[in-house]
Amino acid sequence: MYIENIRKTIKAMTDEQYVDFLNKLRKNLKYKFSIEIKLSQLKIQVENFVENKIEKISIKYLEAYLFTFDDLAVQGGLKAILHGEMTVARTWRDLLMISTQDQPLPKGIKVDLIDDVLIKDIKFLFMNVLKYCANENKEILQHNIHTVNNFLTIRKDLDE
Repeated sequence: MYIENIRKTIKAMTDEQYVDFLNKLRKNLKYKFSIEIKLSQLKIQVENFVENKIEKISIKYLEAYLFTFDDLAVQGGLKAILHGEMTVARTWRDLLMISTQDQPLPKGIKVDLIDDVLIKDIKFLFMNVLKYCANENKEILQHNIHTVNNFLTIRKDLDE
């Protein structure tokens, strides 16, 4: 049942989500499991898994699938296993969770310094930056975010 739910989740992906899934899966395999695989070979393996053409899946690959679902959505792996679906980030919270889940707090920010006022200011900073960068065209959005990131790292570059 659970493996079938994972298959169902992959089948339900749009073409763009599927390509993103394959690219992130390949990175997870490489960096978390030290498995090198060509994208074309990985695509064949995933398609064979989805179409039930293979009888077994290795634990490493199964874990990599779940890690990848988590990279794509908040609790994506859990949702895929239990419900056979994965929703992409649709709220500010989801977007922030996905983009920061593997990042520690920056140096100079201690957990005990964070209070409700600071959390509110961080939330507004995040929202304002994204509103400033917003564009329906993916390339323009990416360019805007890259430009803002470059601006925000100027001080860091000067310190080095």
